[in-house]
Amino acid sequence: MKLHFYPGQHLLVLTEKNKVVGRYEAIGGPSQIGQDQRMPEEPTWPGSYLIHSTQRYITPTWQMSSLAWGTELQDKPSLNDVWYKLQSGKWGSLLKDFKISRDVIIFYNKRLYGKNAVPSQWIFNDFGPLAIRWFKDLNGNGKLDAKERLSGQMFHTTPDNEAEHYQGMEVKLYPSHGCIHMKPGDRDTILSRGGFKKGTPFVVHKYAERFNQERLENSAQ
Repeated sequence: MKLHFYPGQHLLVLTEKNKVVGRYEAIGGPSQIGQDQRMPEEPTWPGSYLIHSTQRYITPTWQMSSLAWGTELQDKPSLNDVWYKLQSGKWGSLLKDFKISRDVIIFYNKRLYGKNAVPSQWIFNDFGPLAIRWFKDLNGNGKLDAKERLSGQMFHTTPDNEAEHYQGMEVKLYPSHGCIHMKPGDRDTILSRGGFKKGTPFVVHKYAERFNQERLENSAQ
């Protein structure tokens, strides 16, 4: 398996044994650095990489991503709070630990799913249920080691797209800050086909480069 991303065309291509076996809509970052003051948008950087892992991703950079997707929740209306389950089995306070109020959680659940209630699980992480990480294999040994590091860019879905997919609605992708946004159904298809398996080669092409199936398949011979 091998993955090719053409950011200028919003196109992700999966090949197997040098033949194209899948084409999927996917959107990366802009071709130029953006103006977001909190974290400027950046291009999805061209280059050759290896897929490293598929994981639930958390980061304090984005408030709603401080908690892993699927974390169990308990509504505590008498306390005007929502509790979340810790790995220890105990419960923490979203309001105290992350400054996320009960009203905010209900607001997002209503906007995404039309439900005026606290959900049973955390479904608001900006990176979706799974993030697919990659790295540049500088020493060519197929491992993440030495001075290599995981890219801050990754494949992932969004809460909006997960909600659209869950409800059978049209999934509309939007540009990212540099990561590659994809549809939940396409993520699941590629996962099932082994396209995100650890060690899978992955190429981000230049923004001006256009997909040519014959040229791509012949270049792999």
